[in-house]
Amino acid sequence: MKKLILSITILVLLMTHSFYGHSQNPIVQTIFTADPAPMVYRDTLFLYTGHDEDKSTWFVMKNWHVFATTDMVNWIDKGSPLSVETFKWADKDAWAGQCIYRNGKFYWYVPVNAKGAGMSIGVAVGDSPAGPFKDALGKPLITGGWGYIDPTVFIDDDGQAVLYWGNPHLYYVKLNGDMVSYDQGTGIVKVPLTDDGFKLRIINAKKTFAWAESIDGLQSHVAKDATGKKYYWYVAAVDKNTHQKVIGVAVGDNALGPFKDLSGKPLINAHCEGNDINPTVIVDDSKQPWLTWGTPQQLWYVKLNADMTSFDTIAGISEVPSQKQQWFRNKINATINSTEKRFTTYEEGPWLYKRNQLYYLFYPAGGVPEHLAYSTAQTAFGPWKYRDTIMDVIRKGGAFTNHPGIVDYKNKTYLFYHNGALPGGGGFNRSVCVDEMSFAKDGSVNRVVPSSGIVNAVGKINPFARVEAETIAWEEGVETASGGVGMYITDIDNRDYVKVRNVDFGTGAKVFQASVAAAQSGGSIEIHLDSLSGKLSGVCEIKSTGGNNVWTTVSTRINKIEGIHDIYFVFKANTADQFKFDWWRFKTK
Repeated sequence: MKKLILSITILVLLMTHSFYGHSQNPIVQTIFTADPAPMVYRDTLFLYTGHDEDKSTWFVMKNWHVFATTDMVNWIDKGSPLSVETFKWADKDAWAGQCIYRNGKFYWYVPVNAKGAGMSIGVAVGDSPAGPFKDALGKPLITGGWGYIDPTVFIDDDGQAVLYWGNPHLYYVKLNGDMVSYDQGTGIVKVPLTDDGFKLRIINAKKTFAWAESIDGLQSHVAKDATGKKYYWYVAAVDKNTHQKVIGVAVGDNALGPFKDLSGKPLINAHCEGNDINPTVIVDDSKQPWLTWGTPQQLWYVKLNADMTSFDTIAGISEVPSQKQQWFRNKINATINSTEKRFTTYEEGPWLYKRNQLYYLFYPAGGVPEHLAYSTAQTAFGPWKYRDTIMDVIRKGGAFTNHPGIVDYKNKTYLFYHNGALPGGGGFNRSVCVDEMSFAKDGSVNRVVPSSGIVNAVGKINPFARVEAETIAWEEGVETASGGVGMYITDIDNRDYVKVRNVDFGTGAKVFQASVAAAQSGGSIEIHLDSLSGKLSGVCEIKSTGGNNVWTTVSTRINKIEGIHDIYFVFKANTADQFKFDWWRFKTK
């Protein structure tokens, strides 16, 4: 992250400083973070995140990180207590997980790619919310391959724990009391992704065909033409004139529509009986598209014309001959998990939450780019009723994915999510954000508009107690690392800085202390109040401590500071990576 920020020109930094100087989102700037999972333990909110590697062009994620806060504006970097390497049976993909406390232990459910088995869900256990964590089972808790990702865990008031997960399908298990096994009698339950529960994702789906008595949006397929510029939606329907099942087609400029019915009539009128029409477009090696439908036992097909809205009437409708059935079935099966066969808005990343005896399932909704939506139920197991969007697609500074994490903390409700707004950020280099979330009297969720971050802190920093240097509201230039003294700030160059918010000095502080390590002299820490150019209260000179890993406490007298202030520690350095900074505190005299 350091090199990405340094690559920005001085001019751009000066132009953007006025924004970042007042910003709280993204809440972590030292690394790219994704897939936030908040958990409250005692008086502290712990945040578990994924970690996108710098300059990634895919979801390259090797470990998870933990951050903590007691005020919602300053975040303490707790390091990385869990990685893919923790699970000896896994080889890659430290994707979105969630941690929960029970019976004196912390259980962290994470998806990883198991050797020879594909995506699986493992569980790590620790004695502390910040770890260390170890593999609880020595094997996956659940293995299923494609789409077995993004677990969310929830413990109900009666003690029953449930684990949801899945992309593009949604599953759950009832966890046993030990939190590392599940009810084999109930087994893995696949949740029906119905229109009522999760809403058809096609825009104005039920208004597309004037001739249709009804449509079955769960039996449809969106396909592109040869140019890749137009989308065609093939959907099972009932003709209002004949009351017979048919297949319609409509065209649009976007994969989600809206679509327009150009012909004003069904495309297919024959052989659409039964409940499993499943219209699917497949393409052969010569790029010829075919529309096929029916059951695995009896398939029908037509040769689509170049316009994709008509078919070769000379060849007509034919039953797939036995020698071609396997080829057709393989092609159809290959579309099952595709974007084009995702019928409802549910996409991935479920988050289960309960408020006033109503259960909420929040999730990234799609297609891509994702927005955030939710459904509710009277039980933790559904049936689910689609409610609404809670956050629109983030257009400026967004990533094409999003991921919700909802938590109640100090009488407020917070929505965690991610964007791509940091320098060098994007779809594969994401950053976690947080905003307040509120509810209407009927339990519905008020729309959340991404903001620059939390304005009002819910706690204060006590400067007279030891404060870890990696306690950060905002920073530019520095990074964090771990070593013999735990986490500390490193990679300190000239004019880098760290902002700490809402520091309560009470009746006054006159001395500043810091634990530092430096191989050579020439650095300093300037203490500014309330802004980078704010009042300079003091300067702490950093001399050589005898080595980069030799720590000592330095001290300096400062101009008296009273009341509550934001503190900017501005670093001055003669060379790159001048010194390391472990902790700080102020004294009254």
